[in-house]
Amino acid sequence: MTFIVLEGFSGTGKTTLAAGLERTGWFRLQESAHAVPHDVPVADRADTAADFSLLGATLVYSSVIRALRTTRDVVSEGYLLSDLAYAKIRYELKKSDAYPSMMEMVRRVLKEPALRPDLYIRLRAGNETISRRQLGKDEREKNVSDYFRTRYYTALEEVHSDLEEGEVEEVRTDSDTSATLGEILAIVDRRRAMAP
Repeated sequence: MTFIVLEGFSGTGKTTLAAGLERTGWFRLQESAHAVPHDVPVADRADTAADFSLLGATLVYSSVIRALRTTRDVVSEGYLLSDLAYAKIRYELKKSDAYPSMMEMVRRVLKEPALRPDLYIRLRAGNETISRRQLGKDEREKNVSDYFRTRYYTALEEVHSDLEEGEVEEVRTDSDTSATLGEILAIVDRRRAMAP
């Protein structure tokens, strides 16, 4: 069985693609922003307490992931490293102090092999696609800061490097959902074929 994480900036299609995988039998874990109460601020409005709440929502999935790893394919809309990338940006902007503590906690969690993803799929879309998709989001989830949009991927790469989480494939999501989903499934099949 395979555990994959869809990473990407808001509007790159994580939720849509995870729902597509769910329809084919995968077990889907929602992004932390969807799992916390609606009054917890997210995106570029979050603060220290919100960062810990978002990470906590993701950590709740740990026992689910451990239990399902041997029986179901699992897809997560973002995961610990996604939470860290956003927290790192908020830390740099002095909106949150949570990042250093979060990083240490995630290091401990990822020491358990069952909680490490088999593959991260980094989703990217053009600015026009992201802007169009942002229009459909509620005000809470919209990222209104250009800094977040431009800094997110470099922050994510730094977090991956710091945690030595290197199993990453990149997928463009500007085309239709079916084509993108097919590309993701092809990557998963190729990775499975290469596994010992």
